[in-house]
Amino acid sequence: MIRVVLVGIEGAYNLGVISRTCVNFKVNELYLVNPSASVEEALLYSAKGREFLEKAVVVSSLDEALKGVDASVATSAKGYSPGDVLRQAIDIETFTSQIAPRIGRMALVFGRESTGLTREELAKTDFIVSIPGNPEYPVLNVSQAVAIFLWELWKIRREQSLNIAPSAPREEVEALISLVDNISSAIISTPEKARRAGLVWRRILHRARPTAYEARVLKYWLYRVRSKLGGG
Repeated sequence: MIRVVLVGIEGAYNLGVISRTCVNFKVNELYLVNPSASVEEALLYSAKGREFLEKAVVVSSLDEALKGVDASVATSAKGYSPGDVLRQAIDIETFTSQIAPRIGRMALVFGRESTGLTREELAKTDFIVSIPGNPEYPVLNVSQAVAIFLWELWKIRREQSLNIAPSAPREEVEALISLVDNISSAIISTPEKARRAGLVWRRILHRARPTAYEARVLKYWLYRVRSKLGGG
């Protein structure tokens, strides 16, 4: 379960875009802590996130927004400061790959566009995570930070997206390799050369990771080649 918590969000446009992004990546809940932005205005920029934004929970304190979660994560561009025990952030990749998979109910806390999160607010969270960027200017727009964070979490959830073609299963790729081997034995007279050609094709096909549709088309083509060679 992922809850996005926006503390003192100031821009209606940012709020609308964030709600849309939350829907893009299947966020469960949106909490707004003392928002300055107009929710009504933000609806104009929310697209398919309109219904999600309408269900946002508005609270008056960060403590309220963090109730009921197993862990809370604050984001900060200023994640590290020598000698500052509060600013000892971990990078987002380390968090999403090593820590996030062990958290059941998670709150992601993002601060104000102008000033971010206060030290008191940072101290209320369990982790501080930073997104690495240009050392001379690492500060991201809050809607960008939300999108990057949710994308990194989406990758470890391993859900199949409908706008990405499914990969061919291994058995389909192996069937293609078998056809290639069959054709090689018919057109290459030396068994050793045929074996080497088959090995190259195996590596190419597995490295290519064809989609299921591409594998079907290639299988049809290979069948036609074998038929022309008189292999039935």
